[in-house]
Amino acid sequence: MNELLLKINETFDNCMANSSEETNLQLRILKNNINALFKEYDTNSNVAIKPVEPINEGTEVIPVISTLDTSESNKSKMFVIDDSSIVRNYLEKLFAPDYDVILCSDGQEAINRLSDDAFAQSINLIVLDLMMPNIDGFGVLEYLSGKSLKIPVIVISGDNSKDTINRAFEYNVVDVIEKPFDAKKIKDKIAQYVER
Repeated sequence: MNELLLKINETFDNCMANSSEETNLQLRILKNNINALFKEYDTNSNVAIKPVEPINEGTEVIPVISTLDTSESNKSKMFVIDDSSIVRNYLEKLFAPDYDVILCSDGQEAINRLSDDAFAQSINLIVLDLMMPNIDGFGVLEYLSGKSLKIPVIVISGDNSKDTINRAFEYNVVDVIEKPFDAKKIKDKIAQYVER
Protein backbone atom coordinates (compact mmCIF):
# COMPACT_ATOMS: atom_id res chain seq x y z
CA MET A 1 0.00 0.00 0.00
CA ASN A 2 2.80 2.47 0.90
CA GLU A 3 4.61 1.67 -2.34
CA LEU A 4 1.45 2.47 -4.31
CA LEU A 5 1.02 5.76 -2.44
CA LEU A 6 4.65 6.75 -3.18
CA LYS A 7 4.08 6.03 -6.88
CA ILE A 8 0.87 8.08 -6.89
CA ASN A 9 2.58 11.02 -5.15
CA GLU A 10 5.48 10.87 -7.62
CA THR A 11 3.05 10.95 -10.55
CA PHE A 12 1.21 13.95 -9.09
CA ASP A 13 4.48 15.81 -8.44
CA ASN A 14 5.60 15.25 -12.06
CA CYS A 15 2.23 16.46 -13.42
CA MET A 16 2.17 19.52 -11.14
CA ALA A 17 5.65 20.57 -12.27
CA ASN A 18 4.41 20.80 -15.86
CA SER A 19 0.93 22.30 -15.41
CA SER A 20 -0.81 25.66 -15.33
CA GLU A 21 -1.54 27.37 -12.00
CA GLU A 22 -5.21 26.31 -12.01
CA THR A 23 -4.42 22.69 -12.92
CA ASN A 24 -1.64 22.67 -10.34
CA LEU A 25 -4.12 23.73 -7.62
CA GLN A 26 -6.61 21.03 -8.64
CA LEU A 27 -3.85 18.40 -8.66
CA ARG A 28 -2.66 19.49 -5.19
CA ILE A 29 -6.22 19.20 -3.82
CA LEU A 30 -6.62 15.77 -5.38
CA LYS A 31 -3.21 14.63 -4.12
CA ASN A 32 -4.06 15.75 -0.57
CA ASN A 33 -7.40 13.91 -0.76
CA ILE A 34 -5.72 10.71 -1.92
CA ASN A 35 -3.10 10.91 0.84
CA ALA A 36 -5.86 11.45 3.42
CA LEU A 37 -7.85 8.51 2.05
CA PHE A 38 -4.83 6.20 2.25
CA LYS A 39 -4.23 7.33 5.84
CA GLU A 40 -7.90 6.74 6.68
CA TYR A 41 -7.81 3.31 5.05
CA ASP A 42 -4.77 2.35 7.15
CA THR A 43 -6.43 3.38 10.43
CA ASN A 44 -10.10 2.55 9.84
CA SER A 45 -11.37 -1.00 9.54
CA ASN A 46 -14.90 0.09 8.56
CA VAL A 47 -14.18 0.99 4.91
CA ALA A 48 -15.82 0.42 1.59
CA ILE A 49 -15.04 1.14 -2.03
CA LYS A 50 -17.47 3.47 -3.74
CA PRO A 51 -17.30 4.82 -7.30
CA VAL A 52 -16.90 8.52 -7.95
CA GLU A 53 -18.41 10.02 -11.10
CA PRO A 54 -15.98 10.60 -13.96
CA ILE A 55 -14.35 14.02 -14.27
CA ASN A 56 -15.17 14.14 -18.01
CA GLU A 57 -17.59 12.07 -20.04
CA GLY A 58 -15.90 8.97 -21.34
CA THR A 59 -13.20 8.83 -18.66
CA GLU A 60 -12.90 5.79 -16.49
CA VAL A 61 -14.68 5.74 -13.13
CA ILE A 62 -12.08 5.51 -10.37
CA PRO A 63 -13.04 3.80 -7.11
CA VAL A 64 -12.41 5.80 -3.93
CA ILE A 65 -12.10 4.44 -0.42
CA SER A 66 -14.83 5.75 1.85
CA THR A 67 -16.08 5.01 5.33
CA LEU A 68 -19.46 3.35 5.65
CA ASP A 69 -22.14 5.35 7.40
CA THR A 70 -25.25 3.36 8.16
CA SER A 71 -26.57 5.49 11.00
CA GLU A 72 -29.13 8.29 10.84
CA SER A 73 -27.43 11.62 11.31
CA ASN A 74 -28.40 14.70 13.26
CA LYS A 75 -25.74 16.76 11.50
CA SER A 76 -26.57 19.91 9.60
CA LYS A 77 -26.99 19.33 5.87
CA MET A 78 -24.74 21.10 3.39
CA PHE A 79 -25.69 21.02 -0.31
CA VAL A 80 -22.59 21.47 -2.51
CA ILE A 81 -23.33 22.42 -6.13
CA ASP A 82 -20.24 22.55 -8.35
CA ASP A 83 -19.47 21.11 -11.78
CA SER A 84 -15.89 20.23 -10.74
CA SER A 85 -15.71 16.74 -9.25
CA ILE A 86 -12.37 17.71 -7.71
CA VAL A 87 -13.95 20.60 -5.77
CA ARG A 88 -17.00 18.51 -4.79
CA ASN A 89 -14.89 15.64 -3.51
CA TYR A 90 -12.53 18.02 -1.68
CA LEU A 91 -15.43 19.76 0.09
CA GLU A 92 -17.05 16.43 0.94
CA LYS A 93 -13.83 15.16 2.51
CA LEU A 94 -13.28 18.46 4.34
CA PHE A 95 -16.78 18.74 5.83
CA ALA A 96 -18.01 15.13 6.17
CA PRO A 97 -16.81 14.79 9.78
CA ASP A 98 -19.08 17.65 10.88
CA TYR A 99 -21.87 17.91 8.29
CA ASP A 100 -23.99 15.71 6.05
CA VAL A 101 -22.59 16.76 2.68
CA ILE A 102 -24.86 16.27 -0.34
CA LEU A 103 -23.15 16.68 -3.71
CA CYS A 104 -24.57 17.94 -6.98
CA SER A 105 -22.78 18.45 -10.30
CA ASP A 106 -24.85 21.11 -12.07
CA GLY A 107 -27.62 23.68 -11.73
CA GLN A 108 -30.32 21.59 -13.38
CA GLU A 109 -29.71 18.66 -11.03
CA ALA A 110 -29.72 21.08 -8.08
CA ILE A 111 -33.07 22.56 -9.09
CA ASN A 112 -34.51 19.06 -9.57
CA ARG A 113 -33.40 18.12 -6.04
CA LEU A 114 -34.59 21.40 -4.50
CA SER A 115 -38.03 21.02 -6.11
CA ASP A 116 -38.65 18.27 -3.54
CA ASP A 117 -39.98 20.32 -0.60
CA ALA A 118 -38.86 17.80 2.02
CA PHE A 119 -35.32 17.85 0.62
CA ALA A 120 -35.20 21.65 0.37
CA GLN A 121 -36.44 22.09 3.94
CA SER A 122 -33.76 19.71 5.25
CA ILE A 123 -30.88 21.76 3.81
CA ASN A 124 -29.12 24.13 6.23
CA LEU A 125 -26.64 25.68 3.78
CA ILE A 126 -25.86 25.70 0.06
CA VAL A 127 -22.30 26.03 -1.27
CA LEU A 128 -22.73 27.12 -4.88
CA ASP A 129 -20.40 27.57 -7.83
CA LEU A 130 -21.54 30.26 -10.26
CA MET A 131 -19.89 29.14 -13.50
CA MET A 132 -21.46 25.84 -14.55
CA PRO A 133 -22.74 24.49 -17.87
CA ASN A 134 -26.47 24.28 -18.66
CA ILE A 135 -28.00 26.13 -15.71
CA ASP A 136 -25.38 28.20 -13.90
CA GLY A 137 -25.29 29.32 -10.27
CA PHE A 138 -27.37 32.40 -11.04
CA GLY A 139 -30.08 30.12 -12.43
CA VAL A 140 -30.09 28.24 -9.11
CA LEU A 141 -30.22 31.53 -7.17
CA GLU A 142 -33.13 32.67 -9.35
CA TYR A 143 -34.96 29.39 -8.65
CA LEU A 144 -34.40 29.74 -4.88
CA SER A 145 -35.67 33.32 -5.00
CA GLY A 146 -38.75 32.38 -7.03
CA LYS A 147 -39.65 29.58 -4.61
CA SER A 148 -39.00 31.86 -1.59
CA LEU A 149 -36.54 29.32 -0.19
CA LYS A 150 -34.54 31.08 2.52
CA ILE A 151 -31.57 28.70 2.60
CA PRO A 152 -28.31 30.60 3.23
CA VAL A 153 -25.99 30.38 0.21
CA ILE A 154 -22.22 30.72 0.14
CA VAL A 155 -20.95 31.29 -3.39
CA ILE A 156 -17.57 29.89 -4.41
CA SER A 157 -16.34 31.25 -7.72
CA GLY A 158 -13.26 31.94 -9.76
CA ASP A 159 -14.98 35.06 -11.13
CA ASN A 160 -14.39 37.74 -8.51
CA SER A 161 -15.34 40.73 -10.65
CA LYS A 162 -17.27 43.48 -8.89
CA ASP A 163 -20.28 43.03 -11.20
CA THR A 164 -20.49 39.29 -10.49
CA ILE A 165 -20.19 39.75 -6.73
CA ASN A 166 -22.78 42.54 -6.69
CA ARG A 167 -25.16 40.42 -8.78
CA ALA A 168 -24.72 37.46 -6.41
CA PHE A 169 -25.58 39.58 -3.38
CA GLU A 170 -28.92 40.52 -4.96
CA TYR A 171 -30.03 37.03 -3.88
CA ASN A 172 -29.98 35.20 -0.53
CA VAL A 173 -26.16 34.96 -0.65
CA VAL A 174 -24.49 35.34 2.74
CA ASP A 175 -20.91 35.27 1.49
CA VAL A 176 -18.72 34.95 -1.60
CA ILE A 177 -15.47 32.97 -1.42
CA GLU A 178 -12.99 33.31 -4.26
CA LYS A 179 -11.48 30.19 -5.82
CA PRO A 180 -8.93 28.92 -5.09
CA PHE A 181 -9.74 28.88 -1.39
CA ASP A 182 -8.00 27.26 1.53
CA ALA A 183 -9.57 24.84 3.99
CA LYS A 184 -9.38 27.14 7.02
CA LYS A 185 -11.02 30.06 5.23
CA ILE A 186 -14.00 28.09 3.98
CA LYS A 187 -14.40 26.21 7.29
CA ASP A 188 -14.45 29.51 9.22
CA LYS A 189 -16.98 31.06 6.83
CA ILE A 190 -19.33 28.07 6.92
CA ALA A 191 -19.14 27.83 10.71
CA GLN A 192 -20.53 31.40 10.87
CA TYR A 193 -23.76 30.39 9.14
CA VAL A 194 -24.49 26.82 10.23
CA GLU A 195 -24.94 25.38 13.68
CA ARG A 196 -23.70 21.81 13.91
